[in-house]
Amino acid sequence: MSPKLKVGATVAVLLGFAGLFQLQQLKIKHLMAENADLRSQLGQISSLQDTHEGLSQQLKAAVAASQTNQNELLRLRGQGLRFRQLEQENAKLKSERQQLALQMRQSPAVASSEQPTAMVVSELKISTETLPETDLGSLEIQSGVAVNFDLGGGTNCIVTPTALADGNNTMQIKVGVKNADGTFSELAVSRITARPGQHCSISVGDRMIALAVTLKPQ
Repeated sequence: MSPKLKVGATVAVLLGFAGLFQLQQLKIKHLMAENADLRSQLGQISSLQDTHEGLSQQLKAAVAASQTNQNELLRLRGQGLRFRQLEQENAKLKSERQQLALQMRQSPAVASSEQPTAMVVSELKISTETLPETDLGSLEIQSGVAVNFDLGGGTNCIVTPTALADGNNTMQIKVGVKNADGTFSELAVSRITARPGQHCSISVGDRMIALAVTLKPQ
């Protein structure tokens, strides 16, 4: 091969390497640009995630505040309803007190003598003796727990005691009949308040119920 051909071949090879190198440089620059663009997109995504988390926290706080406001509104409504009930009860009590005072002013005065007193006591004894009496004896039951007693003849008695703040007990006494399906048909109901263990009696419908209640500790 002549020297000129050798030089030409060498130059051609060098030009080929230079072209490949230039092409690789262009690919590297393109990849670096794509890498920078991806980094920018990742930064934007991270920022969006932070924004989303912030909005989620704000939404949770808003929901919690809304629930708190709703609970407060329900509490205020309940207080308003209780207030109206108390007003109605007070108005009813005032009306009954006025009627009682009017009846007391209109009724003739009763002379305080021994003879009328004896007559009243006698009348009370007569009216009391006409009612059949059932003595339930001494009971030890829990406050707020209803206890059923069979009075015979298909008649039942339900006693529900409640402890009062002053240490006394109030007893709700219901008399009724037990139906074939197991339900209870109420005939009469009365309430009486007494000290724990105190034997007392009260008329419930057409009978007298006697009992002494002591509350069990809860």
